[in-house]
Amino acid sequence: MKNNKCLLVLHGPNLNMLGKREPEIYGTLTLETLNALICRKAEELGISVDCRQSNHEGVLIDLIQEAESKYNGIIFNPGALTHYSIALRDAIAGIAVPTIEVHLSNIYGREDFRHLSVIAPVARGQICGLGHQAYLLALEAFANESTQDQAAWVLEKKINLSREKTRAVRGAIDVAMNDEQEILQATTELLREIILKNNIRKEDAVAVIFSVTADLNAAFPARAARQMGWNDVPLFDVVEIDVPGALPRCIRVLLLFNTNKGLHEMAHVYLKGAIALRKDLQTPDISQNKKG
Repeated sequence: MKNNKCLLVLHGPNLNMLGKREPEIYGTLTLETLNALICRKAEELGISVDCRQSNHEGVLIDLIQEAESKYNGIIFNPGALTHYSIALRDAIAGIAVPTIEVHLSNIYGREDFRHLSVIAPVARGQICGLGHQAYLLALEAFANESTQDQAAWVLEKKINLSREKTRAVRGAIDVAMNDEQEILQATTELLREIILKNNIRKEDAVAVIFSVTADLNAAFPARAARQMGWNDVPLFDVVEIDVPGALPRCIRVLLLFNTNKGLHEMAHVYLKGAIALRKDLQTPDISQNKKG
């Protein structure tokens, strides 16, 4: 029975290589076969589907933005962009079309860097680890959802996204010597990396709190923040207690900012020798996972 629903099925980067790329992980189905299965299931459920694939983030964003006037839902496999594309996350958050995130493999059973999805917090749901069945189950979920239920979820999504919270990210970097220029450069590098990884705008910042070890001049980190344009944001510089065995010549920062992100989306940044303070934040060496 036709229910007049039309869905966008969106495949992200490298999914055009299905059947060839790591079949032991992603299976042997080609993208063409996968789309045929999706279309057949959609026909059984009485809904229409439009299957699209792109390796380009901007193209995917355009398709998502255009979905509001065309589709009742999106089934999206963002590929590797799942783990870091704030731009895709914002595109999905910005439309009143529910999205179900799908993955062929179990992203939580693979490398650590694949465990984070920046898409999931703004998605209707997530299905992973079931191969092509993930797409078919997402189709059934949309087909069985009433118009009233979908409208209620869209309203709830808009309300939740409008509630900004103050979040905090931590960072640290060390310097070779107690030199004004070196401290200014290191602090600027640290702040820029935190801003980049957390997609922070200058006007989002609430406060910036620095602490430096006793072997450094505490007057300089806040100056670096002022030079970056935070002239109306409270800044604090403090000197840490000198603890034997602590990392020397270290600058730490606690940056508070307003955001709709969840706690698990915060990216803490530790650079140079300061990574020793948080070894769990080191990027995995993916070269070890490559097959020779």
